[in-house]
Amino acid sequence: MGKHRRAVCVAIAIGTLAGCSAAEKGLSDADRKRAETLFEDNCAACHSNGDTGAPTRPALETRTPAAILASLETGLMREQGKALTPEDRKLVAAHLGAKAGKVAGQMCDGKLRLNSKPLWNRWGNGIENHRYQPASIGGLTPANVGTLELKWAFGFPNAARARSQPAVTDEVIFTGSQDGRVYALDTQSGCIWWTFDAESEVRSAPTLGEDGRLYFGDFNANIYAVEAATGQLVWKKSVKDHPAGTITGSPTLHDGRLYVPMSSTEVVSAMNGDYGCCTFRGGVTALDAKDGRKLWRMHTTAAPKQTTKNKNGVMNFGPSGAPVWSSPTVDTKRGLLYIGTGENYSTPANDMSDSIIALDIGTGRVRWVQQMIKGDAWNASCGIHSNNINCPREDGPDLDFGAPPILAKAADGRDIILAGQKSGMIYALDPENGGKLLWEQRAGMGGFNGGVHWGMATDGRALYAGIADTPGNKGAVGPPRQGMHAFDVASGKPLWSKIEPYVCQEAKHECRTALSAGVTLTDGIVFAGALNGILRAYSTRDGSILWTTDTRRDWPTINGVKGYGGAIDSAGPVVAGGLLIVNSGYDKFGQIPGNVLLVFGPRENRKKK
Repeated sequence: MGKHRRAVCVAIAIGTLAGCSAAEKGLSDADRKRAETLFEDNCAACHSNGDTGAPTRPALETRTPAAILASLETGLMREQGKALTPEDRKLVAAHLGAKAGKVAGQMCDGKLRLNSKPLWNRWGNGIENHRYQPASIGGLTPANVGTLELKWAFGFPNAARARSQPAVTDEVIFTGSQDGRVYALDTQSGCIWWTFDAESEVRSAPTLGEDGRLYFGDFNANIYAVEAATGQLVWKKSVKDHPAGTITGSPTLHDGRLYVPMSSTEVVSAMNGDYGCCTFRGGVTALDAKDGRKLWRMHTTAAPKQTTKNKNGVMNFGPSGAPVWSSPTVDTKRGLLYIGTGENYSTPANDMSDSIIALDIGTGRVRWVQQMIKGDAWNASCGIHSNNINCPREDGPDLDFGAPPILAKAADGRDIILAGQKSGMIYALDPENGGKLLWEQRAGMGGFNGGVHWGMATDGRALYAGIADTPGNKGAVGPPRQGMHAFDVASGKPLWSKIEPYVCQEAKHECRTALSAGVTLTDGIVFAGALNGILRAYSTRDGSILWTTDTRRDWPTINGVKGYGGAIDSAGPVVAGGLLIVNSGYDKFGQIPGNVLLVFGPRENRKKK
């Protein structure tokens, strides 16, 4: 995928499939030897080298055989899996994968009664994607943040990453997991109120509606509505219109409609020289929240046409790509929906990639487009670790808008759209004037693995941007500036920067202090987690560190599952009801695997009901 990757060997993704009987019965020595040979011949080039972007072998071995098999047959690696026979795919999956176990955890007594409004909801804690929580609701302040300590931890079984940002009420924490199970956990104790099994990995942020339903998407591009009090399914709808379609960003719920961002794994399929790249079209699908009925669909590229043949003689197609990685932003005043797009997958690059786009919220029609970088087409066939057979002639630079646009009201009363890009640039656009550029500032050196990745935060006065800027970036400008940066919203004037120098020199994520996950703001504090697992609370006054903890370690879990933390990426911290809640562990792109949801609170007290 275009969003945040080191190289072209990309992670195996979780799917759901019937278990592998070979794993249950055990493998013979001959089976193991053959499976090892198959792995070395077909998989090791990517998965034995953490620098390639794929999960390492130890990370693969935390997954179930069913998950690995699903990825090879119907998931992200299905094009690579075609090189193996069905029997060999099962053998490799059984050899690599851990045996599936029952979900551990104590069930709560009685029935869940949701009597309170959400404390944190949606990806951006609101339809404008501010990622801001007032202290009156968050309960954390500069005075008590220094006393934060672990209250409890929950370990996700059969997982090597934790990336579904929770929704929180006084009573319950809703979150998804890598094996597709959605949990309703008691906010104070961590006991389980209910679970729901989706078809595949749930990596979006669940959203609690005023109708008492919980909405979320899965890796196979299904959208679900379940009763929030019981987990009972209300409806399930697929929004997939391409075999490689998926959902990476979180759906936005507003006024009885769900706006679903569409991305895909076709960028990985392009690694196969016998694949006709590429035909996926990014966009947004609008659904009726009552029953899942499709209302409209918008595409970010025209229908692809035949272009030229690749070196293998296979016909290519274009334009394609321009996926929407993040949660759409709602402008109720103007009746608009704002989205950010990624790169094209194939030649020709079009005029909607690497753009902020305004859509009519009722029809999906494009009202205006502000493209920041022209001519950006890239796929996983490009680069030193791949064959370049399907690499488009533009060959990058792959500078997506992976973070959602923010609609903010500046101190002078003006509405401003704020957008951060992997280029390291931050832009302010005028929603009253067709997205006209108001100001721009460079926050980081940028590149395909640099700049702003998943999300910025604002209170309307200042904008806080975490910068990744990991090494090996194409198109970088200047030195790396990984760390936290603050800007005046109205003028773009830099307020302060806190650069986080690497803690060691080796080319491994344990050394990397890059801030890739979404950052989260409350009064006086901005929270951010780093790729090396360090979680920090920065003072909004000057960027000084108010509190820090290393999540990259073993954790005792409330549900008895062996818990370990790792890289913090994608999902950002959540501040709600006197608690700081964060996922730790991210096995993609050679990062540090982990499987825990961590719940911190001030030492002196918990939130009183």
